[in-house]
Amino acid sequence: MQTFAKKQIRIICERPILKRVQRHLASAGVKGYTVFPALSGSGSEGDWDREGMIGDAGQMVLVVVVLDEEDLDRVLTDIFDVVSTQMGVITISDVEVVRPDRF
Repeated sequence: MQTFAKKQIRIICERPILKRVQRHLASAGVKGYTVFPALSGSGSEGDWDREGMIGDAGQMVLVVVVLDEEDLDRVLTDIFDVVSTQMGVITISDVEVVRPDRF
């Protein structure tokens, strides 16, 4: 089966800034993304867990975006401006897709 090279951005950020991240993705022309709840983890500030949290504050989410390499710098620059002042991590990976028209 033929595959096509793309880039994947993973953004782990605090739930309260998710709407801002989504607005920036839309304004950058991103065709789609998926948001997952981040349940627990460990980072520079130690272990964290969302169990027992009632509101959005302190909750983390994972946003996954797949896009063409030529769009990567533009989207990253915009998203970094949002995440850099908050708790969050951005990673970039090479991925292969089988339906390039979806991205």
